[in-house]
Amino acid sequence: MNRKASYSLQKRILLNTSIVLVFFIAAMSFILLNTYKTGIRQATFERLYAQFYSLLSVADQLEPGELYLPEEIPSDKRFNQYGSGISALVYDETESLIWQSLSATYDIEQGKISLPLSMPGEETLRSVTLGEETFFQFHYIAEWESESGEISLYHFVVLENKRPFNQVIEAYRNTLWMWLAGLAASLILILFVVLRWTLKPIRQAVKELQKVEQGVLDKLSDQYPQEIRLLTYNINRFISNERHQSKRYKETLGNLAHSLKTPLAVMQAALQNDADKKDLERVCGEQLQRMNQIVGYQLQRATSGPQVMMKSIALKPAISKLVQGLEKVYSHKALQISVDIPESVQVLLNEGDLYEVCGNLLDNACKWAKQQVKVSASQNGLKTTIFIEDDGPGIAENVRLSVLSRGKRLDESVDGQGIGMSVVKEIVDAYRGDIDIDVSNLGGALIKVSFNG
Repeated sequence: MNRKASYSLQKRILLNTSIVLVFFIAAMSFILLNTYKTGIRQATFERLYAQFYSLLSVADQLEPGELYLPEEIPSDKRFNQYGSGISALVYDETESLIWQSLSATYDIEQGKISLPLSMPGEETLRSVTLGEETFFQFHYIAEWESESGEISLYHFVVLENKRPFNQVIEAYRNTLWMWLAGLAASLILILFVVLRWTLKPIRQAVKELQKVEQGVLDKLSDQYPQEIRLLTYNINRFISNERHQSKRYKETLGNLAHSLKTPLAVMQAALQNDADKKDLERVCGEQLQRMNQIVGYQLQRATSGPQVMMKSIALKPAISKLVQGLEKVYSHKALQISVDIPESVQVLLNEGDLYEVCGNLLDNACKWAKQQVKVSASQNGLKTTIFIEDDGPGIAENVRLSVLSRGKRLDESVDGQGIGMSVVKEIVDAYRGDIDIDVSNLGGALIKVSFNG
């Protein structure tokens, strides 16, 4: 089933940040535009307030209820020009029009506009629609006291067309949106560049992982920022552990195959020697039991490694058991295998490890020996040393270290995988023992293995 492709981390961050940025830009433009509108409106209020005082300065009450204003207003010539966009009107207490400037476009009947409810001395500014035009309406109720003490009220109204105001606001809005859009685009571009640079280590890690999968690299490099260094370190540990485990399983299979060769060879020799039924059953039973032990031992080593905290076991019975099997395997060579081990000698080894070490060394000795193989041991306090000798060609001094490496063989014409000696060294090292190769008194190789109690 096809699964919908998910966004990359970079796209997610860029998309989410862009949404937040657009919201922020929209909110900022709304705030700036309203702030600008408020400022322009306040400036208009102050200007119309000043216009009202200019009208008030030239007004004079002839008698109560009758106010005189000149036909032309000297303070602002726009009041004297018809259709100039600003006009003034004065109403009496009954809200009847008693004076209007030459610039007014409304006669007495048409100019009857609604007046806001306010108290004397209270100035107001609001928007009104007259015909098809919208105006700012400044309103003020002035009190006029006659010489006789009679008070009259007059409504002063100053109208200013909002078209210039709207044009200024529209121009400001367009300019504001243009600059904010450019700012948003610039910020998104900068954010993209910053994200590309910030996420570069992650992309590099992905590329290196692909190369590790392809086998081009062994592990990730350690040149990463502190925030992801622990992650790459753990990935490298995981890769190393997986490779080590894979190698261990592979070696275990080789060791298992190598260890099973001797029991199989013993059974094959018993079949070829036409042994009687009881003897054949005994040999096969012993070797099948040994093979079962070998399989269990190798599985245990593959999962937990060699066990070094074990109780001491007698050395001679184990060696004698191995010798009996090898005598059957190499019966065609008529070897003389002698065992010179005191009954009291014990070794602090796991039984499976003991069979693995001595079995491999004895098998190699029998393989290379001409007529004689000798096994002996000594114990000095807690230290046990096992000596395995043969009368074969021996091992040259310059190759003694290499034969302990896995897969190294002295003679390709002789059967074997070259892993027996490496297994021996691995087990001996696990027990912190020593293995040494020298020349035997029999003329061949002497393998000396020591274990400390």
